[in-house]
Amino acid sequence: MTKQTVTTLGVASLYFMIVASVMVYAFVSVRSQKADALALATTLAEQTSKQSVARTVATTIESTAALREEVSTYFLEEKETISFITEIEGLAGVLGVTIETTALDMTKTAEGRPELKTGFAVKGTRAAVLRFMEAIETLPYHSRIAALQVTGEGNEWRGQVDIFVTIKP
Repeated sequence: MTKQTVTTLGVASLYFMIVASVMVYAFVSVRSQKADALALATTLAEQTSKQSVARTVATTIESTAALREEVSTYFLEEKETISFITEIEGLAGVLGVTIETTALDMTKTAEGRPELKTGFAVKGTRAAVLRFMEAIETLPYHSRIAALQVTGEGNEWRGQVDIFVTIKP
């Protein structure tokens, strides 16, 4: 082999090593960028999912506003307790019974929700007392009746009812 051939072979080998090194470097770079791209794609997918859930929640809140408003009318607020008592007393007057409030207290349920405990004693005719008790049973409030008692004879009937009305938290 001549000197020129050896030199050419050396230069070609040097070029080959340089090109191979650049190719290896490019391959390693592409691989690390692929991992970064996958991490970014995962983050993007999570963000898109969160945005979708947020839109769904916003739509649900918007679409259930009327229903939530209707449901909230069945719960008393603390400031409405006096008007509740006044409403019951007005109902008694309309139905022809005399009413006496025997209990009025704020309590809590076993779950810790506030309730208004009310007790009413009523007097009147049998039909009037029974109509009043039926009206109490169907009050448009979230309530539970703890005790309901009706006694009497002839034209003198008495009733006692204890009601727990849920107060908005």
